[in-house]
Amino acid sequence: MQSVTPLGADYQNRLRGGFGNRWIDVYENDGKRSGAYSAAVYGVHPYMLLNWADTLDDVFTLAHEMGHSMHTMLAHERQPFVYSDYTIFVAEVPSTLSETLLLDHMLETAMTRDERIVLLQHAIDNITSTFYTQVMFADFELAAHMRVEQDQALTADVLSALYRERFEAYYGDAVDIEDLTPLTWARIPHFFGSPYYVYQYATCFASAARIVSAIRAGDVEARERYLDMLAAGGSDHPMTLLQRGGADLTDPTTVQAVVDQLDTLVTQLEALV
Repeated sequence: MQSVTPLGADYQNRLRGGFGNRWIDVYENDGKRSGAYSAAVYGVHPYMLLNWADTLDDVFTLAHEMGHSMHTMLAHERQPFVYSDYTIFVAEVPSTLSETLLLDHMLETAMTRDERIVLLQHAIDNITSTFYTQVMFADFELAAHMRVEQDQALTADVLSALYRERFEAYYGDAVDIEDLTPLTWARIPHFFGSPYYVYQYATCFASAARIVSAIRAGDVEARERYLDMLAAGGSDHPMTLLQRGGADLTDPTTVQAVVDQLDTLVTQLEALV
């Protein structure tokens, strides 16, 4: 509860209700699907599925899914059914922002140097995989679709070459390329089942970084704009909703917020090691 203090007492009380009123199916069980999920049921509170194993990842997953659940609750309270749902373009903002606030709280309360190192490394890995890697995936996906539109061949070798080009461009000599690295495209289900999906991970991450920077600074108006965005559900165009919430994706400083966030985390980690 303490991690969401910057979002206000009402948000904390609602979150407390989720824990106290049995919204959450917590532990692994026979026949239970893997992973974690927040299910929206209009007219009722959200339901959450977890497979809790008492790991650090599980703690952040809980914060992530609670972000979704609070988004759902606020949108359902304010919007009629037709506008109660929201797009992926907005959905991952509250989940990511909740994780960031949890990280802030855990770093503030960490008792040892090793705890801080683990938390910082976890956050850095999350940014590189959710933001930078997804942008590279989107770049690769666009290149593949452009070849199709130009009636050019699209074989496994071609796709591997396209992926290798982007991997080298994005990582340079910072990461070694292994023999199977160019085949990474073959294991990304979004490329085959959900075209032009992956870039939204990056846009949501950037939006969350921009919004949370203002909320961290104690800007009450920024907090209220953010909560109003959640309560708006799907009642407007996603870009408009994000702008009203404090994240203008047409402004380069929104993306810069992620770069600044990563730089801060790396600087803190370097000071410890």
